[in-house]
Amino acid sequence: MTVLFKRHFQIAYLVDDIRAGMDEFAAKHGVSNWHLMDMAALYGEGSPTNAIALAWTDADLMVELIEPNPAVESIYSNWRPDLGAGPRLHHLGFKPETDAEFDAIIAQLGAGGCPVSTEGTAGDALRYAYIDTTRALGHYYELILLKGEGGKAYFAPVPQN
Repeated sequence: MTVLFKRHFQIAYLVDDIRAGMDEFAAKHGVSNWHLMDMAALYGEGSPTNAIALAWTDADLMVELIEPNPAVESIYSNWRPDLGAGPRLHHLGFKPETDAEFDAIIAQLGAGGCPVSTEGTAGDALRYAYIDTTRALGHYYELILLKGEGGKAYFAPVPQN
């Protein structure tokens, strides 16, 4: 059995306004250097997110802020409205090292009643999957498998704090 919490690298929060979220994390948590991506500009109106901000807090841990697109139904839709307008924990991200490890984690979580909610690729740079562990853990579980040179470069623009 695989230990599912190995290679944890990311904590992701949903925010209603990406710039306000970045300001809040700077003021309250000391995370002030961000790589901001306008997802609507990159992927159009059908993108499930309007914007994403990424920041390394040290060499091994990244904070991700996600501003969902309310016009698109997705795993971000209506996530924990009971928590109000502030940041809401959405998922923890993990980086398996091989396709076999990626697949084994999906199989193990699936056998435990946690299905894949969405999965895909970003070109040949990475493979990702969101597993619905909300009943088991209270949040989603994201897998990101970086591949080749594109994968090595994928998080290069993300600044350290």
